[in-house]
Amino acid sequence: MKTQLLFSSYPFISGEKVTLSRVTEIDLKALWAILGDEENFRYLPSAPAASPVESNRRLLHAEQLFRERRALVLGIYPAQGEYRLIGLLGISDPDEQVESCALSFILNRAYTQQGFASSAVRAVCGYLFDTIGVHRIQCAILPTNYRAAVVLERCRFQREGTLRESRLWPDKGLVDLTVYSLLPSDLREKGSSGRVYF
Repeated sequence: MKTQLLFSSYPFISGEKVTLSRVTEIDLKALWAILGDEENFRYLPSAPAASPVESNRRLLHAEQLFRERRALVLGIYPAQGEYRLIGLLGISDPDEQVESCALSFILNRAYTQQGFASSAVRAVCGYLFDTIGVHRIQCAILPTNYRAAVVLERCRFQREGTLRESRLWPDKGLVDLTVYSLLPSDLREKGSSGRVYF
């Protein structure tokens, strides 16, 4: 797993319906529309941003995590039409021993159920497997987060099970988390050892 490459610079990743790249100050208004939406945070450990200023602080914190090689947050942008931030995808918890990392994603609600999240997850997984050399990608979600479950299952993630009262989320207390994972072998045709495909 090439952790150094993962954190050397922000990648530009192209998918079927989206591109993923660094979030910048020109995205702050669109970022606030995502991070300030209370409904978006029903299934996340933290509360929504209370103001555009706090939304900007969260972007600066994401930059710090990138410099510390702890997490990489990419903006999700439609591949066609207006170049506007519509979501975020995070890559975190890199583990060189297991060659694994965790994924999280959030969309502006106006862009849900249009295939953008699935396209972003597929594109990032392809990048992580083929370029970074990751062996396992996992995602832990609340069992009631049905939309995220649908996205993960469409992207061929395997449901591993539910960890009961396994994590303390500041805004929600002890929560159950359903774990999904994806391995390169889940995507390869039987008998093939080459590149992975969705």
